Parts: sequence; C-alpha cells; structure tokens
Amino acid sequence: MAAEELIDARQMSGFKPFYQFQSPTRVIAGYGLIEGLGFEFAKEGATRVLVVTDEVIHATALIDKVRAGVEDGGLEVVGIYDQVPPDSDSSVVKGAAQAAHEHGADSILAVGGGSVMDTAKLANVIFRHGGEPRDWEGYYGLPRANDGLGRPEELAPFACVPTTCGTGSEVSFAAVIKDSAEHVKFQVGDFPLYPRLAVLDPESTRTLPPAIVAATGMDAMTHAIEGIVSSEWSPHGDACALQALRMLRDNLQLAVEHPEDDAARGNMLIAANLAIQPTHTGAIGIAHSLSHPCGAHYNVPHGVANAINLPWVIEYNAAAGEDIAAKYRDVNELLGLEVGGDGAAVGHALADHVRETVRTLGLPGRLSEVGVPESGIPLLVEGAIGDGCTLVNPVEPSEEDFAELYRKAL
Repeated sequence: MAAEELIDARQMSGFKPFYQFQSPTRVIAGYGLIEGLGFEFAKEGATRVLVVTDEVIHATALIDKVRAGVEDGGLEVVGIYDQVPPDSDSSVVKGAAQAAHEHGADSILAVGGGSVMDTAKLANVIFRHGGEPRDWEGYYGLPRANDGLGRPEELAPFACVPTTCGTGSEVSFAAVIKDSAEHVKFQVGDFPLYPRLAVLDPESTRTLPPAIVAATGMDAMTHAIEGIVSSEWSPHGDACALQALRMLRDNLQLAVEHPEDDAARGNMLIAANLAIQPTHTGAIGIAHSLSHPCGAHYNVPHGVANAINLPWVIEYNAAAGEDIAAKYRDVNELLGLEVGGDGAAVGHALADHVRETVRTLGLPGRLSEVGVPESGIPLLVEGAIGDGCTLVNPVEPSEEDFAELYRKAL
C-alpha cells in the first residue's frame, strides 16, 4: 500500500463531519488525596454526604479513611449505603436513592468499582427526579429547561473514588444497570450523570486482588481499542485511548504481579480514566454487546467477558475493510506488533496479542470456562443484537455473525 493511501485510510474518511466531545469531571490524581476529600468535595457544593459502596469495601479500612477525609473538610457523612452487589441491579439503585432521602443527604460519594459508581449515578437521578430506574433508560432523556431544548437540570453534587482500575465510570456520562427480573442490562446516559469530581489515589486500590486488577484492566483495554475503531471515533477520543494503551502496556502486568507497586496501581487508575474517554462521543463496539448479555444471563464479570470476546471482535472487524484495519495498525504500532499485510493479518496479530495478555494475566480465555453453555447462544444473540453498543461498531453484524462470534469464544 502506498504511504498516501495509508494516511487517507487512517483518517477514516478524512475530516469528520460532526462529533461532540465533553469531559467536564474534575479529576485529581496523586498520593494522599483521600485525606483531603472533604475539602475537594466542598468545592462541588457538598455538605451532607451519602457514601455509596459495597459490603466488602465497607469492611476495609478504606471507608474509615474516606469518612475521616470527608469530615476533616467540614462535611458530614450522613449515612453509608453498602448493599451494592458485584453486578448492580435496579432494586439497589432504588435503595440507594431512598437512603439519600432518609438520611437527608444533599450529595453522593461513590467509593467502589463500576457497579458502585453506576448505581450511585442512577440513584442520583432517582433522588432528584423520582420514578423507576428503567423510566430513564436511553440517552439524553433527563429533564431540560426550555421545554426540553435547554440545559439539563442539575443533579446533586456527585463524586467518585474508584477502587478498581478498569471501568472509568468516574468520568463517564452513562450507567449500565442490570434488570434481574428481565435478565437484561440497560443503559442510562446524559450530561448531568458526569460526576463532578473523580479522585484517583493508589490507596483506594491497595487491597484489590490481582485477579480483579487483571479483569478490570482488560475492561480498560477494551474501552480503548473499541473507542479507536468505532464509527463514532474522534481525534479527542483517540488521543486519550492511545495514551491509555501506552499506560496499560507499561503497567497492567506490573500491577497484577506486584500489588505493592503504588506507581503501577496509580497509573492503572489513570489508564482506565483515559480509556473511557472515547465513549463521550459514543465510541464503543460489539465486544461490549457480546459481553453485556453474558453478565445479564450467566453472571460473567464484565471485564472477564470483554477479555474473552475482544480478540474475536478485533479479527471480525479488521477483515472488513482497510479503513478499519488502518485504525488497528495504529494500535499494533504502539504495541510493537505487526503492521503490514492485509486487514485480516493485522487483526490476527492484535487478537493474538490480546489472547496472550489474557493468558499471562491468568484470566479465563473461553466463555465455556465461566459457565456460558452453547445452548445459551440464541438468548445471548438476542441481547447482543439489541444492545446500543452494536449501533456504533465499525461493522454492522447480523444475528448469524453474533452467533458465530459466540461459538468461537466458547
């Protein structure tokens, strides 16, 4: 391929006709930041704080440090809601919103992983606007001024202290929640859901088991790679995603093998924070479409499902056209992988790198290893084809394409 052709392909159709990018969350990263939580959250308008977390984190010393940090800044912790499960649920969202009302809170602080932060986001919507969690399903549906044409109404001050290094929910405008009764995961997204403050302190991940570091790190890798090749890619998103991949390349294995390495864990928090940025323009893909039903029906942890599904999606997408393969070439170049050959060769090189990373991290490599049966494929396909992430994949998959991807991943 001529150099000029490669440059044109990498532009993915040249100057993009339209995109909007917003990243309004104030992010502070460094050591010892939990001690100053109250001073920072006060800047966002908080005075009476409900802490949302889970029972595991509540049982650690971290919550005591969080409480002390909040109170040292002159704020009051009016309650702690710790009923969030590993895969959040609509009923838990309602419980957290009710707790905010009962305790007279005027602000919410999420301390936990993606499920905790997503629960707190949607609980904030219910706290302010009422209704049922699924009443708010979809994007850009929150109340707005000027008969729906103006600025969205503000939610209560909301801050996050992430305790995992993968979801990036602390800077995203969306929440993914499980409806256990319907066996589906639904999404709610709008600008007011952006947290006002995200605190990235390695102290918050100090007790995170290596297996969770590995799984959540693969979630971050999936966000970055899918964001780069999505039909909704943007130069802003690419800049963040490529830097995230550099940091994952240099820190993920180190953080898993050496949990005592504060710098590696801190860099993983930043990598996850950067990797989610492409979703601000809607850039994601069908690895997530494949993984959401795995969690909804078979309780497969999201990061694990993404680690298994991502390589097959890379190969599927890369073989579909040079414009898509060119984006994967950028990723391969950054990772020191093969960049020559046709799209299928480029995709295969990256997919094999991901598979080897998953193996080295000690994560499952097959859906069958995590309880997904072949008989469940039709049900999974139904969920994947209707998932919102499918709409922004660079290739439009058919039901049979999804079924074949699931068969390969088994």
